[in-house]
Amino acid sequence: MSSDSSTDNRGGQLAAINIAALVLATSVTALRCFVRIRLLRAFGLDDWLMVAAAASFAFYCSCSLAGITSGTGQHVADLSREANAEARKWWWFCYPSYAFTMMLTKMSITFFFRRVIVDRLHKWILIATAAITIISCTIFFFACIFQCWPVSYFWDKYSQTGTCIPDSVIIALAFLFSAINIITDFTFALMPAWVLSHLNMKLKTKVALCILMGLGCIASAAVVVRLPYMRLIASDDFLYDTVDVAIWSTVEQALAITAGGLATLQPLIKLIAYKLGLRSRPTLPTGYGDNIRMNGGSIAVKRSFTHRSELLMPGTDAQYGQMGLNLQPVAGEYSAVCYNTSQELLRLPTGETERKSSKDLERGGTAKGEESEKMPAAYLPNRK
Repeated sequence: MSSDSSTDNRGGQLAAINIAALVLATSVTALRCFVRIRLLRAFGLDDWLMVAAAASFAFYCSCSLAGITSGTGQHVADLSREANAEARKWWWFCYPSYAFTMMLTKMSITFFFRRVIVDRLHKWILIATAAITIISCTIFFFACIFQCWPVSYFWDKYSQTGTCIPDSVIIALAFLFSAINIITDFTFALMPAWVLSHLNMKLKTKVALCILMGLGCIASAAVVVRLPYMRLIASDDFLYDTVDVAIWSTVEQALAITAGGLATLQPLIKLIAYKLGLRSRPTLPTGYGDNIRMNGGSIAVKRSFTHRSELLMPGTDAQYGQMGLNLQPVAGEYSAVCYNTSQELLRLPTGETERKSSKDLERGGTAKGEESEKMPAAYLPNRK
């Protein structure tokens, strides 16, 4: 082999991208878990899905790094048959793990938005986007696994005979999958502005949420950059020519996981700002389903993105001291609304329910009748 071809190795470049992307994605996911478990005590299904996505991405990066040690990023002419087969085998493992990572990430974002969505039209858009994501990822997942038969024929064409789906079909599926990813990314990125415009929040909070939850567009940028390189999947010098496809696929997954995690970190940012003396002490929501004891009975706290709750006091500080309920909206998290112990809202913020008579409110009030007239007014969110 020539000295020029021996030094033309892009494996180191791909390895650096893999390591940097893995560190970024796992760090943001770890911070997300810290916020949800320690600060908010509200670890939900979207968090579990994102943790699973980060684990799948770690597996993807491990396979990619293993492939680099075998020959990914090098010319086929510089590799032995055994090294070429080993590198292609690790590349094959990257196919399904990529599809699995993207599906888990999109589903996590879907359940994250499910906490926000209240309008029926928004729900149908979210359901349709999630369904398209699941179908496209499933098709791509199985198409990549069974593109050759026997499966091992994808990487070992020397010691056995077999057949493979034409490269043109795989490229077409890759383009279709990329297009669907772009559409779903922009749907998830633009939906916050639409949804938040109907929520009762401060403008500053709305803007922060739109920016954080709209970071999914960045992942779409990686998909767009990758498109011109997709045709190289059919190259005879596969391990070298597809390095750019591998790089931008890694970047796409890392950005998707990072964008989904950053939208949940505002409580941590507020806490850090408080520790640095840059803001007053932050108040964080209590855990899901907590019961707060009051002199007039107890109330149950549930989480919702659709109502804004701030300092909620059943009476004066002199009478109740620290027994008030101190809540505030948190970007990317739940705010809180108050229910009585029968799980009915003390007062709903819609125009129709606000016009309910005091007699209707009393039926959903506290256990003690003499307190029922006070509590709805005392627990009303401070809507501006």
